Amino acid sequence: MTTTMSTLPVVLVDEILARVPITSLRSLRSTCKKWEASSKTNLLDLNGGDDFVDTSVNQVSAFDGFAISQLFHCDGLLFCISNNHYSNYTLMVCNMYLGETRLIQNRSLFESYQNFGSYAFGYDSSKNRNHKILRNNSVSGGYEIYSLESDSWKDLNVDLEKSIHLWRLGSVSLKGNAYFRVIKVIEEGVWEYNLLCFDFTRESFGKLLSLPFESLGDEGEGIMVISCVRDDHLAVLYQRDTLGIWISTEIEPNKVSWREFLQVDLATLDGFPDVFIAGRFIVDEEKQVVVVFGQETELDLNHGNAFIFGRDGYFTSFTVGDAPPEDFTSYVPSLVSLQIDKTGKRKARDD
Repeated sequence: MTTTMSTLPVVLVDEILARVPITSLRSLRSTCKKWEASSKTNLLDLNGGDDFVDTSVNQVSAFDGFAISQLFHCDGLLFCISNNHYSNYTLMVCNMYLGETRLIQNRSLFESYQNFGSYAFGYDSSKNRNHKILRNNSVSGGYEIYSLESDSWKDLNVDLEKSIHLWRLGSVSLKGNAYFRVIKVIEEGVWEYNLLCFDFTRESFGKLLSLPFESLGDEGEGIMVISCVRDDHLAVLYQRDTLGIWISTEIEPNKVSWREFLQVDLATLDGFPDVFIAGRFIVDEEKQVVVVFGQETELDLNHGNAFIFGRDGYFTSFTVGDAPPEDFTSYVPSLVSLQIDKTGKRKARDD
């Protein structure tokens, strides 16, 4: 019997795949359906075996001298904002795994205010996931959106009620959409937190989304932070007298439901600082713990301390370092390419 590619033993196929450069996977997948399925299943072995693709990231020289002030993760890509006010290239998208970068030139309308507006990073529902950047100008108003596929900016005809204000920092991307913390002003000096989704397919905002806690109060009361649990759920942290974390059970641009993950009375913890401002956080559902990075004073802007809370009551803390980064994010390796082919379009995804 003649042996063909489709009849090769699975062990041999995996050995062949292990020797294929990651950038050549697209050509390999066109060989036969069996090889295509195997490459997608075994790229990262979820069953505990050896990964046949190195999951480490590459050193990217484009970051040399690029001082990052804000960082966003979506679909294996990092969107970075520099605090260099004197450069036309203060925005960059990077695939750390492939070592690819895309510097994005500002438009004059927003150029002088890039560090004062709100940003978001996501993608639409097209086959190749056209990744996009949304930003607004908090000084003079207005929204614009950048498409990585067309390498161009355009103005958006969207607006929010005057009582609704986007939080400048901390939007997160989940399944292509972006979620913002927003403040809704009830009356002078009184406001409440909400969530707001931006749909990158429709290029529009959804309805205000309810939160699983009561946040109505005087200005300055309570701290709210949002994060993602893998690319499956949204998580929200709310700190007042206690620290609570909830995880979404269902989330769409116009509706959300929640379940409580953790509730901690901070006053009962030995060694916990008297003054604490919660910052970014990471949820590990498997280990049932949360890592919260925070400040002990309003002047300690570097988030130099990490606090680990367990659902079983476990608590510990450690210092990240004398000069920790201003921002951070979890990262999952990706084959999403930032290169543009000769027709002016981005190369197709290589999932």
